[in-house]
Amino acid sequence: MDGRVILAALLFDLDGTLLDTVPLITTCFQKMFQKYGNTEISTEAVHALFGPGESIIFRQKFGDQWEKVLQDYLECYVQGHDQLQIESWVLELLKELHAQDIPLAIVTNKERDTTSLTLDYFQLSHYFSMIITAQDVERPKPHPDGIVKVLQTLDVSAQDAILIGDTMNDKEAARQSGIQFIQALWYVPKPLWPKDPQWRVAHSEKDLRDTLQSFLL
Repeated sequence: MDGRVILAALLFDLDGTLLDTVPLITTCFQKMFQKYGNTEISTEAVHALFGPGESIIFRQKFGDQWEKVLQDYLECYVQGHDQLQIESWVLELLKELHAQDIPLAIVTNKERDTTSLTLDYFQLSHYFSMIITAQDVERPKPHPDGIVKVLQTLDVSAQDAILIGDTMNDKEAARQSGIQFIQALWYVPKPLWPKDPQWRVAHSEKDLRDTLQSFLL
């Protein structure tokens, strides 16, 4: 790829990209492990679990009581939303892109319940042409299935789409699907990965706007 795209679709991860939800998710996971597993689990260990949806993780870790764990987790997650906020510039960017009729999509490893809860709370759903959760594909990120589903449904070629996300799962899914990738670092800065011409880094609103513009040059 030479870095130039006709921006026909812009895809976003949700947690840690559109919204700073990762600390809340981490806290709720830690509470579940304390309550049901009598186990203290580190932030890093929680993040290492991310990939499959919540119900799959709880089935794997808590066996037959996973449904009770999931319900308690959802209660914790719901109650924590009054502590969350969306960056005003992120919301403004979504409004601008939507007004320009650029198709927007979310590809997240969250399940439908938690995805809908968060998007509805912040009144974001109407900005997106498609919302793909872990339950909408056979293989969530780092596999490319969610991205491929968006591209096929919107009839967009991989070279004309960009994914914005904050994790290695996002980067790998973008790589496997052949679309451009921007690493989002405005909520939680992370160590930079080895340089790769297929992706760029955005630490702030200016970085993201400049990076999007650079793809179009």
